[in-house]
Amino acid sequence: METVFDILKQTRKDNCGKCGYPTCMAFAAAVHTGGCPKSACPFIEGASDEVRKPMIDPDTALARQLKEKVKEIDLSDRAEGLGGWVVETEYGQVLCLRYLGRDVFISSKKVFAEDGSELETRDQILLYNYLFFGGKGDLSGDWVGLESFPNSISKVVTLKRYTEDKIASHFSGRAGELLSACKEIGGVEVKECSADVCVTIPVLPKVLVRINFWDEDREDGFPAEVKALFDRRALDFLDIESLIFCAERLAETIIGE
Repeated sequence: METVFDILKQTRKDNCGKCGYPTCMAFAAAVHTGGCPKSACPFIEGASDEVRKPMIDPDTALARQLKEKVKEIDLSDRAEGLGGWVVETEYGQVLCLRYLGRDVFISSKKVFAEDGSELETRDQILLYNYLFFGGKGDLSGDWVGLESFPNSISKVVTLKRYTEDKIASHFSGRAGELLSACKEIGGVEVKECSADVCVTIPVLPKVLVRINFWDEDREDGFPAEVKALFDRRALDFLDIESLIFCAERLAETIIGE
């Protein structure tokens, strides 16, 4: 049986959205779980005659699979490397982490916030992925653009569209508001920087995003611009699709969507 990554390799990996899913990874996961036929992607050769399977929610199905894997993990062994801690709850032993400025709890039964409410499915998948990567040492402190990572050319467009351009447009002419919004979720301002605002935000304890923001220049006709940077060791803590999702969720959080 093909794995999610086998299916992903057959796509163009440019997140064009023509299949109905926001990313090629989400599409591949849907095909793998039976929620979508390969023929939904117009760029996979030989898939046009495939019989459509019954539709199920691919994200929910994937989350169920990931929950089963959690049962095999000793959370106390992983906690320190992930920047989290273990607590006892009604769901048994769970891992607590800071995620976009709030405490979240990960168990084999659910991923939930302090008030007990369950997180959205895609947030759950992200947090499970972070748990499975396990934390591999310390961050490098060296900041690079997404294009510095392997196989990232098509992903740069997605990052620009759903993170960099969204932040630039929303906070154009309001640099102070951007800084305040980032600080509210744990962002730390970087003083020595050529940008009008430079702030490092811990999306997860070992997954930091640095936002460089140059405000609009109305006199010279230059629009606001944003460049998102990641630690050079970021792929030791999450896969590239998850890093992009981290950046997208960061943008949504500070904008208030």
